[in-house]
Amino acid sequence: MMRAGLMLVLFTLLLGCQAVEQEKGVLRVGLAQMPITLDPRFATDAASGRVQDFVHRGLLKLDDHFNVQADLAESWEHPEPLLWRFNLQKGVLFSDGSSVDAADIVATLEAVLDPALSSPLKASFAAIASVSAEGDDVVVIRLHKADASLLTRLNLGVLPESIAHAPHQAHYTIGCGAFQLQSWTESALTLHRVADLKENIESKAETMRFSAVKDPVTRILKLTRGELDFVQNDLPPHLLAYIKEQQLHIQTRPSTTFSYIGLNLQDETLKDVRVRRALFLALDRNKLKQALFADLPELAESVLTPAHWASSELPHLAFDPKQAELLLDAAGFPRDADGARFTINYRTSTDPTRLRLATAIAAMWQDIGVKVSIESLEWGGFYARIKRGDFQVFSLAWVGITDPDIYRWILHSEMWPPKGANRGRYSNTQMDARLDEAASVSSQAERKRLYALIQQQMQEDMVYIPLWYDPVIAVSGPRITGFEAKPDGSLTSLMNVRLMH
Repeated sequence: MMRAGLMLVLFTLLLGCQAVEQEKGVLRVGLAQMPITLDPRFATDAASGRVQDFVHRGLLKLDDHFNVQADLAESWEHPEPLLWRFNLQKGVLFSDGSSVDAADIVATLEAVLDPALSSPLKASFAAIASVSAEGDDVVVIRLHKADASLLTRLNLGVLPESIAHAPHQAHYTIGCGAFQLQSWTESALTLHRVADLKENIESKAETMRFSAVKDPVTRILKLTRGELDFVQNDLPPHLLAYIKEQQLHIQTRPSTTFSYIGLNLQDETLKDVRVRRALFLALDRNKLKQALFADLPELAESVLTPAHWASSELPHLAFDPKQAELLLDAAGFPRDADGARFTINYRTSTDPTRLRLATAIAAMWQDIGVKVSIESLEWGGFYARIKRGDFQVFSLAWVGITDPDIYRWILHSEMWPPKGANRGRYSNTQMDARLDEAASVSSQAERKRLYALIQQQMQEDMVYIPLWYDPVIAVSGPRITGFEAKPDGSLTSLMNVRLMH
């Protein structure tokens, strides 16, 4: 009935619509929400990051396995434990025609570190003691302390020195990327390909127009009518059948977004690892993703995807409700006369998909004698409670994880809120020592060894209940070909798609 109702709505809306005239050279992208800012010093939301990738470049960038690659820097060296030296490419220009040199990079990093600017990225670069230029082509960074994740963060977009220290201007920027900001109105954000970078771009988009279309059904309708050429993610699985019936191309792949169940390890019931493991073993994750998410997610055992250089292969813990019951018995929670062991509170948002997931999980836990009280709250109230530790159980997702230092952020005992995101209040001195060492050693091989131990310990202690990696779902209209979905949700492949006029 839901599918029939959806089809009726779509058919009714389409009846009065006529094909729209397509603009030559303009690639039209529908977003669930618009970027907040194009200022790289202030961007923390996913939409801003997606669009900034077209406008800005950093010293370094990350490949598909999240290894560091050259960008504005053509090479770098690490002659001392607290010293990095970067040699810059020559001939790179900002969109205003000025040359990119060391002074611009120094000014950008100093601005982010300036307390007066109040950049939300300041803490990410706290290990930096000083940044300086040696001529126009060399940048030197000196550190207070070793920071193994520094290079990962140096994909920060570089601004010209002339505006690097200016106050935040969300709708204005100058970058050295392939596109420049042309206009930003209430209805759309438009980028235009930089003239000096137009060589060999036959059949590629000269202009990209991003518009916000919050409702997923409306986004797909606009794609079907030819008002949009591309949308990605924020699409409920029940829409996929309709999309496949249209002249649209669907591309899916596992993303770096890690969905999980959070647990309060200070709670009287949940502090016993046997209880936490029992809750995990009682979940048929395959059935959940098949029933609720069209079987698109890939099951996860830890935060980092298998493709990440720091990822480690962990034992797959299969659905085993009988073992779950035995663990609860051993932990001192036998069934009572009514078959119940205890009751836990499950907090979630009012998002329909999240609420359906919570309901399905509660039913599976009920089968092993665990009663669940589901409490759904509007996003602001829900998230505020999670951040301050006011929960027993909740479900959320870590979005776009690229840096293995995420483990320090969510596991270290010094990262209990409000300082970090160890919201379950996990504490393990051996884990802390490994996290500290992994954050400071420069050898990638040694970091990988340490992160393997960290991930194993995290699974053994069942700090979080892992669910899956959410899928990237990219839908293209008939005008474009050649888009390649990226695991981190990046849209940069749109720069090179072929655009039919």
